[in-house]
Order: sequence, then C-alpha cells, then structure tokens
Amino acid sequence: MEKMNRYILGIDNGGSDIKCALFDVYGNEIACAATKMSIDTPEPGFTERDCERVWKANVEVIREVLNKSMIDPEDIISVGLTAYGNGLIFVDEEIRPVYPAIVSTDDRAGELCQRFKEEGIERKLFPYTKQTIWSAQPAVLLPWFKENNNEILEKTRWILSMKDYLRYRLTGRINGELTEASSGSLFNQDKRSYDPELFRILGIEDCFNKFPEILNSTEIGGYITEKASEETGLKQGTPVAAGYFDIDANALASGILKDDELCLIAGTWSINEFLIKDATSDYDKRTNTATISYADGYYLMEDSTPTSAGNFNWYIERIIKGYGRDLSNEQIYDMCNTMVEEKGPETSEVIFVPYLFASATDPRAKGAFLNMSAADDDASLIRAIYEGVVFSSVHHVHNLARPLSSYRIAKLSGGVTNSKVWSQMMADCLQVPIQTISGSQIGAKGAAIGAGVACGLFRDLEEGVEKMVHLCKVYEPRKEYADIYKKKYERYEIALKAVDLLGKESR
Repeated sequence: MEKMNRYILGIDNGGSDIKCALFDVYGNEIACAATKMSIDTPEPGFTERDCERVWKANVEVIREVLNKSMIDPEDIISVGLTAYGNGLIFVDEEIRPVYPAIVSTDDRAGELCQRFKEEGIERKLFPYTKQTIWSAQPAVLLPWFKENNNEILEKTRWILSMKDYLRYRLTGRINGELTEASSGSLFNQDKRSYDPELFRILGIEDCFNKFPEILNSTEIGGYITEKASEETGLKQGTPVAAGYFDIDANALASGILKDDELCLIAGTWSINEFLIKDATSDYDKRTNTATISYADGYYLMEDSTPTSAGNFNWYIERIIKGYGRDLSNEQIYDMCNTMVEEKGPETSEVIFVPYLFASATDPRAKGAFLNMSAADDDASLIRAIYEGVVFSSVHHVHNLARPLSSYRIAKLSGGVTNSKVWSQMMADCLQVPIQTISGSQIGAKGAAIGAGVACGLFRDLEEGVEKMVHLCKVYEPRKEYADIYKKKYERYEIALKAVDLLGKESR
C-alpha cells in the first residue's frame, strides 16, 4: 500500500549557516531549522572549521526539524544535500580528518593564485577546465599545501568537499559529485572526469588518486547507517542523494531549466547565474567560469559575492535599532519600504557601496556612503542601501557578459523578495521582468528536488520543478524609470572605482 504522507529532507551547509528543511512532495515547507557556524581564522587569510563541530551542527538542525514537524522519520523517502563549493577536507584511511575543513572563503593561497596567473598556469589549465582560478579552489590549495604543509598531504587518503564529507557521515560511503567536482579547476569538462594532465601541470601528481569516484547529482550516494540514524533520528536505510554544488541547488529551486532565464539570489550573497549550452575553451575569449550544471547538456555560468541584502540587515541592527526605537523587525521593514517608496529615485543622489562583508571588485575595498549632503535624511540612506544592493546584482549580471535582451525573465529569491518595493526596483534597474519564488530555504529545496529524482519520486528534474517550485508575483519593469536608474548605476560604478582606489591606498 502506498504511503499517504511522504517527505523529502534537504540539508544546506553554507559559508555562514547550516540549514535543514523538510518538504512534502508538493514543495511545501513543513519545518526548517538553522544554526550559525563560526569560522576559525588561525592566521590571516585562513578560514577553517572543525569537522566534528560541523557534523554536530548538522545533527542538531536535523533533529530540530524532526521535532518541529512531529512526523514519523519513516515517512521521509529521501535526503538531499548541498553545500558551499571548493575548499577542502583531508581525511586518512579511517576517514578521520587530518586537518580542519577549509571553507570556500579561504585566501591563504591568494599569492600563489596570483603567481599561477602571472606564470601562465591558469592559461594552461583553461582549455581543459573552462575556468579561471581563485584561491579556495583545490587546484590552488593543493599546490599551496605541497609547498607549505606537505605532511598533511602525506597523511591524506581522500580529498573531499564539505558535501562529500557529510554524505559519508550519513551513509558511510566515500564519493564525489559531478557539479561540485567540475568547479575546482582539476576537472576536464569535456571528458567529465579528473584529468591527470591538470595535476601534472600543477605539480601535484600524487594527489590524483586521492579524489574519489564521482557520482551524478541524482544518483543515490548511499543510505542512512545505523550510527547516523542513532545520531540524527533519521530512519536507517533512507536513501541519500549525491547532491549539488550550492549554486546549482539554488538555480534548480528557482525553476531555472532554460537558457533564457536569469537566476538572481539576493540574500547574504548576490548570486547571479544562467544556463548555457556551450562554454569556450579559448582563454582569450573567456567571459565567466563555467561548471557542469544540474541540467543535462548545459553549463552553469555564475558571478557572485556576499554584497547583497546582508548589508541592509547590518544597518537595521547597528543603526536603526541603535536609536532605541521599540519596533519589531516587521515594523522596521514596513517603515523602510514606505520611506523608500515615498522618496523617488530622482530625489536622492546618495550612493551606497554594499561592501561591508566583502568586495565585488578589489578585495581590499570597503563599504561606503558617498555623495551625501546636509539635506539627506534616513530615507536617503535607506533608499541608497536598497539601490546599492540592487546595483550589486546588476554589476554581477553585467559581468556575466550576456545581453540583458537574451533573458525572457529573471527569477528572484532571497531577502529582497520580502519587499515589493525592492523587488520592483530590481525589475526597474534591469529592465527585465522579475518573478519571485515561494519559500525561504531555496538551497535545501534544490537539494530535495534532486533527492526526489534519486529515489524515483520524480521521473526527472522537470517533473520535480513542476511539483515543488512555486512561482509568485511577476514585477514588470517600468520603462519610465529606465534612464533614471541607468544614470544612477553609472555613478555607482564610479563609486566602486573610488573605494577600490581607497583600498589600494590603505595597504
């Protein structure tokens, strides 16, 4: 007899939070839980976490979701995983970590990365990888360890991603996964496999056999073990899907299945991406980094930084609440939306650069308000923050090097979508229709959709998206605002150059 109640669990390990959400087979969010994970910085540029502490945090959010939902774990038919890409976890023969987990924000290999660019190593890799390199990629971290801490490599049997490690803790099996493996500049995109030639170019031939077999994202990567069942409360034998690189999970849960759709995520991060059939292997014609996507026959092109709505949350916590106003968060958001709506874009010239947590240009550049006058007030500053966050997305979309006219629609998720004013502003600035997505745990839902395919609930991703992704309001771009925002965006780009210059001078 077929079960009446069936659920899918999605687990999302990000750079800031660890999240878990339970969905029914129609994509309704039944319960969710999250916990913030601090990052250890033992030296400048190092960003690490203790692997056991990460696992315990995952156990905590899984148990919290089960307690909140009050469902029978027997009714969970599959578990999906997603996590930040790149970074590394080194484990020995007994699958014990021999070094803390390296998070994707790590920059210890920044100088080596620059050296690889200057010496032409990046150019040599590109025809195979279709990617430029950055400091937290395995292709850069492993040579760094070879030069600076080779003892760790000698102790290592397997090199894993965070998602691979969590899958092992749940299932007892060691595997990699396609979307994430394709992101580390050690992967031949055409052959869809790790390539020994890339390891030779980088001088890390000894590391080639330390990477596990790669699974497709919707393959079953194992089953909940007795030990994992005891720790998490999940039923032993529940299938666990191989999972996704987090940028893939986010795009999938936004319902992006065609190359004329733009995915925008404006939350802690500004994540901007689209699907494309072909990606160049010519270094001199490169535009963006390509990874193998969740959608058959497509690459995923992406550009992102943590320069989004988290900047507004900072302003609320540090400035607005500092006034001593006895307002709830909901009242504050309503007040800010009203202020922005009443103060039109043509009435304020203040520019906000949303670089409080990171930069999208020079890594030393910081956030700033610019072009203020004595006539400006709270409304001017709040409108500037709204615009700065939107302009950050526009900056990334332009970096994707594709005409805006190629997008039929953009699908938007993240904190910005809680504001109709902010969502409309995104449409007005891009002059592309914006459709918002229902639900708060987008990454976890993407992982759950893949898990639904893995266990046979859905015949393919298209059916999973049809059943689980719920689209909301469409914001049509208002043509009368096009020129106003175009001019303001041009001045925003000038402001980025100013903070870049200041960052260089502060060395």
